[in-house]
Amino acid sequence: MSTNSNAEFPRVHLRSGRGPQSALWFVLACLLFATAATSAQSVADNYTPVTDGMLETPPPGDWPMWRRTYGHWGHSPLSQINTSNVGTLRLAWAWTMGEGRQETTPLIHDGMMFLVQACDFVEALDVRDGSRVWQYRRDQVEHPANLACANRNGALYEDKVFIATHDAHLVALDAKTGEVEWDRQIGDWTIGQHYSGGPMIIKGRVVAGMSGCYHLNTRCWVSAHNVDTGDEVWRTHTIPGPGEFGYNSWGDIPEEDRRGGSAWNSPSYDPELNLIYTGVGVPIPWASVQRGTGDGDVLYTNSTLALDADTGEIVWYFQHIPNDEWDLDHPFARLVLETEVSPGNVEWMNNAITPGGRRKIVTGIPGKTGIVWALDAATGAFLWAQPTNHQNVIVDIDAESRRVILNSSLKFPEVGEPVFVCPSALGGINWQATAYHPGTNALYAPTNNVCMDLTLNEFRDRLGAHHGSARIVQTPAPDIDGQIGQFTAMDLTTGEPLWVYRQRAGIGGSVLTTGGGLVFVTDDARRFRAFDASSGDILWEQILNSSAGGFPVSYMHDGVQYIAIASGGGINFRGLTPEIQQPGRGNMLFVFRLP
Repeated sequence: MSTNSNAEFPRVHLRSGRGPQSALWFVLACLLFATAATSAQSVADNYTPVTDGMLETPPPGDWPMWRRTYGHWGHSPLSQINTSNVGTLRLAWAWTMGEGRQETTPLIHDGMMFLVQACDFVEALDVRDGSRVWQYRRDQVEHPANLACANRNGALYEDKVFIATHDAHLVALDAKTGEVEWDRQIGDWTIGQHYSGGPMIIKGRVVAGMSGCYHLNTRCWVSAHNVDTGDEVWRTHTIPGPGEFGYNSWGDIPEEDRRGGSAWNSPSYDPELNLIYTGVGVPIPWASVQRGTGDGDVLYTNSTLALDADTGEIVWYFQHIPNDEWDLDHPFARLVLETEVSPGNVEWMNNAITPGGRRKIVTGIPGKTGIVWALDAATGAFLWAQPTNHQNVIVDIDAESRRVILNSSLKFPEVGEPVFVCPSALGGINWQATAYHPGTNALYAPTNNVCMDLTLNEFRDRLGAHHGSARIVQTPAPDIDGQIGQFTAMDLTTGEPLWVYRQRAGIGGSVLTTGGGLVFVTDDARRFRAFDASSGDILWEQILNSSAGGFPVSYMHDGVQYIAIASGGGINFRGLTPEIQQPGRGNMLFVFRLP
C-alpha cells in the first residue's frame, strides 16, 4: 500500500564533448547529486523519538500535533517574526501537493515536515527547502461517502507518524522511512464509515473519532488504541445504547435507525484533569420529522463530551443544540486554558458564578452557529456564551439546568415547507479552526454572516448518504451591508470583543497566533494576512494561488522561524460573492521567512 522514494535530485544536463570543460561539468554534477543525497539522508538520520513530555510541552520550534498543543491553542511561542518586521516576510520555498480536498496540517519535528494530505497521501520533507525524503500513498477504495477523502492531520509519537484513513483504518508509519509499522481496520468503509479528522496521541494511545455513521445501526464512536499494535483499549459511542443514559432521548425509534453523531475532528486533552474533550456532530437524517424522534434531545449529538482518558467513560456532557433540525454540526476544536472569568456585556451568562475567579475552561467555537462558549473544564458547568456572526437558532440558555433553548418558530411542521435559518448549513464557521493568544487572552475567530432557506426532502435511505435530507439556498445574513467575512478577537475574561474586522470576502481559513504578537488567517480572495493581535491592524499580506484549506503553522530550524500554509480546497463562501473568482484547483504548500 505504500511507495517510498529518496529525495528528488536536481536535473543536471551534461554538456557534450571532451576536454577540461566537460570534466568540470561532470565534477559539478557529481557534487550536486552528492549534496542532495547527503541532505536528505541526514534529516532522517537526525530524527529523534517524540516523547510524552514533548507532547505535553512541545519544543518551541516544533509542531507535533494538529493545533500544536493538547489544548488546541493553534499558538506558536516563536517571536523572531513579530509586529515590527513581519512586513518584510517573503517566500522561502513552496511545494506542490497531491490532488484532492486539501485540509492538511504540516507536522514538524527534528528538521522533518510531514504532510498528511487528501486521500491518505503522506509526504516527509526537509523543512529547509522542501526536498522530499519519502512518500506513502494508500490504495483508494470506491467509498460511498463523498467526503471520505479529506485528511486534516496526522500525529507524531516515538519514531512513528500516525494517520486515520478514508477507509476507516488507523495506520502507523516509520517516521524515518515511511514504511508501514502496523495497519488496523477500525470501522467499515463499505457502509460509509471513514476518518476525516486525524488522531491524537494521549497517554501512549492513538485516540480518534469515527465519521460517516449514516446507515443502518451505525452510531459513531471515539476509540483509543495501543500505539505499538493498534489494538483497541476502549470505545465510547456518541449515541447511547440500550440501558445507557440518554437512550430514551431518541424516542421509540428502532436501534438501527439511531444514526449520526460523527466525531469528525481531533479531540483536545487536559493532562491535569485527565479528560479528553471531543465534539459530536448531527443526528441523521437532519430533521426530527424525518428521524421520527419527536421532541427528544437525541443525545449526544451536537455535544461536548468530557471522557476519562484511561477508560473512555463520559464524565460530563454539554449539549449545544438539542434535537438539531438544520445540520448545525458541533464537532469543532475545543480549546482548554485557564483564565479569569468575569463576564461583561455578553448575550448569555451564568449569574451564579462569582466574577473574578480563575478557572480552567473549555472554550472556542465548537459549532456552526458561530457562538463562543465558556464551560468549566472540570464539571461542564455553563459560564457564558457570546455570538460572533448572525444567528437565529438559539434564543436562551438556562445555566442551572444546562439547557439550551431553541427558536421554536424554526421547527419543521412538514416536509417541503421552507424555513429561514441563520447561519447556513455551511456554518458561520465550519471545520476551520480558531486560535488563542496567551499574550492578549483572546480567542481569534474567523466567521461568516450567511443564512439559508432550507426545505426538507422526503428522506431516502441510501448507503453512505447524509447530505440528501434537505435543499439549501444560501443567502447573506440581514443587515450586514454585504460584508460576509468577519474576524473577531474575543476577550476570554469578559466575553466581549477586543476588536472586530469585517470584509466583503468570506473568511474560510484557520487561524495561527504567534509569540511575536501576530495573528495569521486566510480568506476567499486568496489573501494570507498577518494581523496585530492587540489592535487588529493588518501588517502584512500575500496573495496565494488559491484560498487555503490547510491549517497554518510556525516552526524554527537552525535559528530561523518559518510560517507555513497549505492552499487549495477548504470551506469558502464565494457563492455569495460572485465577483471573487478562483479555479477549483491549486494544492500548494507555501513557506515564508524573514529576509
